[in-house]
Amino acid sequence: SRRARPDPGRVAAAVRRGFGERAARADGRAMASLLRLIAAALLLAAPALADRTEKYPEHGFSLERPTRFEARPAPPDIDGLLLVFAPRDAPSDQRAPVTHTVFRVPGATDEADVRRWIQARLQPVELLPERSVRKRYGRRPARFVGQLADPDVGDRVLFVHAWMGDGDAIVFVGECDPAIERREVRGFDRVADSFRFFDSEEESERREEWTRHYRRKSLPFIEERIDVASALVEGWEVRDTKHSMVLYHGNAGSPVLGQITGHLEAIRARLAQDFPPDRPIDQLSVVRVCRDRGEYLTYGGNPSTVGFFNPQSQELVFYDARTEREGELPDGHPVLQVLYHEACHQFLHHTASALSPHSWYDEGTAEYYAGARLVRGRVHSIERLPQRAAYLQRPEVAARMPALERLLRMSQREFYADADVNYSMGYAFVRFLITAPEVKGHTLWRGAHERYFVALRTAWRKEAEALALSGINAERYAAAIGRARERALEVAFEGVEIDRLERAFLGWLAQQ
Repeated sequence: SRRARPDPGRVAAAVRRGFGERAARADGRAMASLLRLIAAALLLAAPALADRTEKYPEHGFSLERPTRFEARPAPPDIDGLLLVFAPRDAPSDQRAPVTHTVFRVPGATDEADVRRWIQARLQPVELLPERSVRKRYGRRPARFVGQLADPDVGDRVLFVHAWMGDGDAIVFVGECDPAIERREVRGFDRVADSFRFFDSEEESERREEWTRHYRRKSLPFIEERIDVASALVEGWEVRDTKHSMVLYHGNAGSPVLGQITGHLEAIRARLAQDFPPDRPIDQLSVVRVCRDRGEYLTYGGNPSTVGFFNPQSQELVFYDARTEREGELPDGHPVLQVLYHEACHQFLHHTASALSPHSWYDEGTAEYYAGARLVRGRVHSIERLPQRAAYLQRPEVAARMPALERLLRMSQREFYADADVNYSMGYAFVRFLITAPEVKGHTLWRGAHERYFVALRTAWRKEAEALALSGINAERYAAAIGRARERALEVAFEGVEIDRLERAFLGWLAQQ
């Protein structure tokens, strides 16, 4: 359990009482200065009283974790990242002001290797070597301090301590806001010096427990589930479905966990109906629900988003953005909309052999399904999102809308250069293709949305087979993606006069 840190207000009151009558006659400014020094000293000392040794047999070391810190999930797409820790009381709406992370860096066997890794991975604006402790457990130490310039959170103080062996280095990285450097650097130093290394081939007790748990289940992807569950940190719960694994930072009995799990299966069933897979999906769907925005940002979320799908790690990640923490989420709640949106990205990725469609289609389709409404556990309807049409109808926004022909062929970079407009226009055009009466009544327009996806999937698989035979490099890969996407557009809009389609779309949009 967490130990309470000294309350500076109580400390100050106690000191005043102890001075008695003499304190009442003392100079007020001198007293205030003294009290600040005492409170600051207690705050600086507090973390040292609360370190807790934790063993990580799967990684071959133990360390002392300050109790005021809690483990956070490590983003799986960051090479070599083993552990992440942040303060328990970190702000819930921004990235943690201080983090402790641990990496394994293969091949880093001397100080020069570690320095090159720091420059490549962390890209510090300043990096200086510091004297370190002696060799321990056959590993040599190297220590650096420096500064990072993060465009999202501002400057950060950097502390790096590596333990180098014959084949790799275990690297502790501390980052913090400069305003709290004096307090946190002592904690960085303590944790870095606390590493103890040992040899162990046996799996951790946690992994053994999860292995026993899943061996009793009739679920697909058993090994993948064991891997994911074994890597969970304290405070996270798991809820399994046939296709998915929901990771939730919160109470296992929360109605929201059950709700998210049920809604995820419902939206997946609808997506499978609308985009029938032509092959069995052989990938586990992992959904991670962070506790709050701060944890989401620390995990790697973009400050301008509330969720994302990471195709490299196959994870759908978002955070619990509720203002009211009791009961279930109401229908149409933003958290559910994000779930539906990102679940669509994940499903399309799995069924299109890992190729993302054009951005207008990818984001427009995902946002279309964000309007899903459930009745008795099934998707009953896909409601429109009126704020999207209202935004596009504003004169200053309408003037920025690109021509339809240009939107259809935009690269991802071009699409996000004016994301608000293009995102809303992509959504509106997808909804037009799926629901507009004038589209359903037109032979060439009808079914364009479905034809695009089927053609994309087919074209990409042919391109991928050709790449496998001829050899893959970056240039060939990019060219193959471009050909597959262009083929999808050709099939979807074959024989269609784009100018005429655009006029009909804009007329429909004006009536929304």
